Amino acid sequence: MKGEPMKRARVLVTAAAGKIGSAVATQLLEQGVPTRVMVRRTDSRSESLKAKGAEVVVGDMLDIRQIQAALEGVDRLFLNPPYHPHVLYGSVAFAVAARRAEVKAVVTLSQWLASPDHPSLMTRSHWLTDELFELMPDTAHVTVNPGFFADNYMNLVPTAANMGVLPFPTGGGLNAPPSNEDIARVAVGALLDPQRHNGMVYRPTGPTVLSGQDIADAIGEALGRKVRHIDIPPKMFVKAVRAGAKELGYDEFLQSCLYHYHAETRLGTFVVGGPTTHVRDVAGVEPEDILTIARRYTTGPECRRTVGNFVRVFANSLVGAVTPMPNFEKFERVQQHPKPASPQFAGESDFWRIEHDPAARKQSVQL
Repeated sequence: MKGEPMKRARVLVTAAAGKIGSAVATQLLEQGVPTRVMVRRTDSRSESLKAKGAEVVVGDMLDIRQIQAALEGVDRLFLNPPYHPHVLYGSVAFAVAARRAEVKAVVTLSQWLASPDHPSLMTRSHWLTDELFELMPDTAHVTVNPGFFADNYMNLVPTAANMGVLPFPTGGGLNAPPSNEDIARVAVGALLDPQRHNGMVYRPTGPTVLSGQDIADAIGEALGRKVRHIDIPPKMFVKAVRAGAKELGYDEFLQSCLYHYHAETRLGTFVVGGPTTHVRDVAGVEPEDILTIARRYTTGPECRRTVGNFVRVFANSLVGAVTPMPNFEKFERVQQHPKPASPQFAGESDFWRIEHDPAARKQSVQL
């Protein structure tokens, strides 16, 4: 594979209808790379990728037969695991299928928090997936571990536009949020030259560490109005997400993961070892700043300051306030999620810091 021109390689992009997957596929297609995309169903998003030149296949990322069919004739794989309690089963299926198809390179989208001891099953599954593909000696493997996405804040742009507030739990912690586009640029850079990046773990971030109010200020500047950050309790945020779960497409498993993540900002987890230079290192461009990102989210009709939009946003906030808090411990118990003997948030884990932070890793070696 080393030295093989990228134009001769075919890439499979999974979860291609999602925000990261579609950005990866689009950037590959813009560079003339033969790209096959795997989606759960055909809709306007898959049709848009098809119009750009992608080969579209419909398949279940937990079905080994459909995975094998999607990987037929593929040289390189971008694996974006779905939020699902059996995601590790899917990762194993992809590893088996990739081995049999003689896929030469795999780039996996993991997460900043990836750890074997985290309370979130998805986060533990990400860590195991990363380890799994490292066991394939004949396949180049690159891990992309982005921090807390800027996109997560931008879901509240309509609220900021119509009520002048950004209600988001930070616990006073900081973050350097990367854009979807920059995360995709790092993945694409690794796919274009996997031998150069083989064995690397990249953690794309934004260029600057930001507070909740810094992010609110950027959104306010993009909207042309003052926006105030409100550091709401995580439980209140989870209730609001639950109230809008159907519109957001968040099932109970994804909600349970989010419940475990918000403590990490308070612990300072997303600034350990950051901001990084990985966007520039891999993609050759500077990471997008928060204002540039915010401007992409402030042009839709839902961001106009109208009576109808205000009533809609205000009503949604009231529904969130009266929505009962779900019992995620019971949910995880009923679902029989495996649990570590001593769960630890990433920000509290010495193991995670040694794996994640170059300074901590160097110190551990010296000790």
